[in-house]
Amino acid sequence: MKVLAQNEKVGADELPVDGVLRWGNGVLSLTFSVSSDGPVLLAGIVGRGMTQRTIEALPIVEILAPNSGRTMNHQRLSDTQVGSRLRFVSAQAMRSGDAFRLEIAQWDEEDGIRVLSHFEVAAEASSLRTFATLHAEKRFVAESISSLYLPVPIDEKKQDIEETTVYWADSAWSAENNWHSQKLRDGALTDIDTVTNPRVPSNRMRISSHSTWSTGEYLPMGIVETSTPAHSFSMMWQIENNGPWSWEIGEGLAGLHVLATGPTYDEHQWAAVLEAGQEFQTVPASMAVVSGNWQDAAVEMTRHRRNLVAQGHHRATQNEVGKNSSTKVVYNDYMNTLFGDPTLEKERPLIEAAGKVGADVFCIDAGWYDSNDGGWWDSVGEWQPSTNRFGDSGLGVVIDLIREAGMEPGLWLEPEVVGVKSPIARSLPSSAFFSRFGERVQDDGRYLLDMRSPETRRHLDETVDRLIAQFGVKFFKFDDNSVPGPGSMTDSETPGEALLGHGRAYLEWFDALRARHPDVMFENCGSGAMRSDYAMLSRFDLQSTSDQCNPSIYAAIAAGASLSVLPEQQGNWGYAQQEMDIETAAFTLAAGLLGRLYLSGFIDRMDDEHLRLVREAIQLHRTVLDEQSDLVPWWPLGLPDFNSSWQAVGLRHDTGAAFDGYMTLWHRSGEQETVIEVPEGVSITPVFPTTGVEPWAIHRIDATHVSVTASVERPSARVFTVNDEK
Repeated sequence: MKVLAQNEKVGADELPVDGVLRWGNGVLSLTFSVSSDGPVLLAGIVGRGMTQRTIEALPIVEILAPNSGRTMNHQRLSDTQVGSRLRFVSAQAMRSGDAFRLEIAQWDEEDGIRVLSHFEVAAEASSLRTFATLHAEKRFVAESISSLYLPVPIDEKKQDIEETTVYWADSAWSAENNWHSQKLRDGALTDIDTVTNPRVPSNRMRISSHSTWSTGEYLPMGIVETSTPAHSFSMMWQIENNGPWSWEIGEGLAGLHVLATGPTYDEHQWAAVLEAGQEFQTVPASMAVVSGNWQDAAVEMTRHRRNLVAQGHHRATQNEVGKNSSTKVVYNDYMNTLFGDPTLEKERPLIEAAGKVGADVFCIDAGWYDSNDGGWWDSVGEWQPSTNRFGDSGLGVVIDLIREAGMEPGLWLEPEVVGVKSPIARSLPSSAFFSRFGERVQDDGRYLLDMRSPETRRHLDETVDRLIAQFGVKFFKFDDNSVPGPGSMTDSETPGEALLGHGRAYLEWFDALRARHPDVMFENCGSGAMRSDYAMLSRFDLQSTSDQCNPSIYAAIAAGASLSVLPEQQGNWGYAQQEMDIETAAFTLAAGLLGRLYLSGFIDRMDDEHLRLVREAIQLHRTVLDEQSDLVPWWPLGLPDFNSSWQAVGLRHDTGAAFDGYMTLWHRSGEQETVIEVPEGVSITPVFPTTGVEPWAIHRIDATHVSVTASVERPSARVFTVNDEK
């Protein structure tokens, strides 16, 4: 066996006798099987706390081509002819600072393609990021290329499949982060008895999303967990694309696999059509694997996401704003408040109130550009301030009021969209818009700009630069409310190719924008969280987690949000109102306290008691923010059940033996008592709300469980500090 050292390269003529290569960072280790008569196989994965296991070895990349197809008749993305024909060329290990990298090159002589598989691991991490680069020596067409293809490290005799659970999440407008779990054998992977039927099963569990909403149907991630008396481990993955993707879990003759891709031809009308000398790079995907359960995998993925941001994979916070945006409290006038109908008369009292309760940023949401008395939806695109909403002095007077109240000004913007009534719909060339079959694509009174177009990018650069120069905007909420189908037919072989190009061009445009304006804070929004992926989130400061107006449902969304979004990026709305009793007002504010409190509501109408509650929430939130980047999530009630009467989420310190941190419990309805899991020697103390409510009853049942009883039948919530007394 050859263990690859940093900055070491091994060629085909230097293979070890046993054909085994091993690489890693000392925590995560990958073992590859290399031979001259087959593709490179991933034959072993060992993560934090795990031991080496014999598993079913699988090719490190699968490529589905129309001229060759698969090696057997099924509909999965594995077992491809091209994948089986690849042959090892070289492997090179590299290290730069805390980043470990491995590149494995392979060659398919028949198709004339070279494939470079990339693996990236951070120091001390039990996670990796992977993608592939395909180079064509002659014309080649691919209809699917795996970003990540991993054997699940279960027993090679497959007994462990019976004890393997899969976790996945539905995602829909105002119903984000709806997580589920199921034994694999109770779902898609029925046991077909491969002894009696000696061939690879064709069944699979497949999850995918389409068009521009990467999280509009499902989240681009999943977890498998195996727990037996002999061992337990969990593996979590995510696909990092701001557009279409697919992942599948399938069964082989001796184990399981997880395969993740960006767009495919079958699902998304995508293909990579390469002429000689051209290259294509897959969308990235990441994986975390540890000994333990799904919560342990979520913690490891939380660390990995922070590495994505901190190490600058996509320039997310590698600028001035990244140093201070993590402690800013944002007030936004939209949710359960103005709903896109701002005027000077409505904004003035809200601005004054937001400044007095301690907000740092005041964002004017949709409608600030509307001069058509409510036509803000289909008039977007020109981004000139309204001429009739803010008096003779225009939008500038509202911006001045925000600064006078001690806050920074923010604006809502939907960069990629042009309304059918906007002058921009007529002034930009046809090539700047998505089109199919010679028709400009329209969705609900809007056109989608094609970010591949130089005219589009020039228009958006001028727009954002102008608003910053004219009004000194320090915060932008970038939205995305358009779903234009599979893509455009302009300058592309397939609509899916154009859509992927559009998404990548958006990221390049945004990177350049951030470089020009390093002191501006940017929020990612897509009708709430319909484009909440880590292609976007590795770049943005904040993520809207929903457009949900019902605080009871929002509790379920907030409880599951840390499985998909870093706590410090979670923009969870808190829209307390004067007409709410104190318990209900505290219930909605609690949604944001362990994430990012995204404040809204008519706080200008509040009496002193309600205002004290809002100030108390902000004060506690700032305490959490000061240490949030050192905290990892935990779920004291287990996997959040979207329909449960109780919801819970916590944050605890990631270093040291002490179990210290915070926890939020929401009681929505039904039984007033619940039992939560709290380690022995750990106490919980309520810290919000502290006045105007009756205390909840708390007592320890046994070494690891605590009973909590809500004081009222109606919806209520409490935030606790968690302290390790050992």
